[in-house]
Amino acid sequence: MKRILLIVILSTGIVAGCSPTFIFGNEEAEPRNEPSISSYTVPPNFKPQAVIITALGDSLSQGVGDEADLGGYTGRLAAEIQTWQGIEGVAVENTAKRGRRSDQLLAMFQQGKLTGPITEADYLTMTIGGNDVMRIVKRDLFSLNIEAFDDELVFYESRFDTILTSIRDINPTVPIIMMGIYNPFSLVTDEVEEFDQIIDSFNQVMQKRIDKDPQACFVPVSDLFVGNKNLVYHSDFFHPNSKGYDLMTKRILKRMEECGLSYEE
Repeated sequence: MKRILLIVILSTGIVAGCSPTFIFGNEEAEPRNEPSISSYTVPPNFKPQAVIITALGDSLSQGVGDEADLGGYTGRLAAEIQTWQGIEGVAVENTAKRGRRSDQLLAMFQQGKLTGPITEADYLTMTIGGNDVMRIVKRDLFSLNIEAFDDELVFYESRFDTILTSIRDINPTVPIIMMGIYNPFSLVTDEVEEFDQIIDSFNQVMQKRIDKDPQACFVPVSDLFVGNKNLVYHSDFFHPNSKGYDLMTKRILKRMEECGLSYEE
């Protein structure tokens, strides 16, 4: 953990916290090209009106770092769903906030602040857990040890389970797209094996719980943010940039199909 301590000290100095064309005539029109994601069709419970995507969690769902200002991965997903058959409009209700931890998200459920947005949602997107890890990093900056993360993971697992149960109490059938977390310190070095293990353990807890829900899908993203060979980091060296969010969205669409959240007529 001494190597992690050195990297964290270095890193904390870097991280501060469509026109249609109409042709009239007698000639037969050209065949219409099918959209690139034509494999997706509207779920049976969808109505021909605006689909609502509710975003929960932290800065990644909020879209922090997206210099193109497209709403991060949630905004990009909304733009893709807009092209699906039968969808007349997509609205995003983004309740996510930078720095939010799982205990703070759970408190919002207990206070009834998310009942409306979740009740209305046709899809839920969520990121949570990264700030739980970073709280330990900041708290124990000069005495980091892996046992502290193991202890936090026990509490995180309980809170995460309660969050998922709370969602289902409010909306039993809404599809949940749960994003994994990644190791931002890989941007500094690829030799932080202990921290990789910590990130993996949190992702495993999330995936294990998500896999129990047939209408939920876990989306791993840690491999997209190893180092910065693909130039996926924002200038704060912590959040994704536009390219990073593009890759996340591509991964989401792939995983939705694999999880059975794409619908056939």
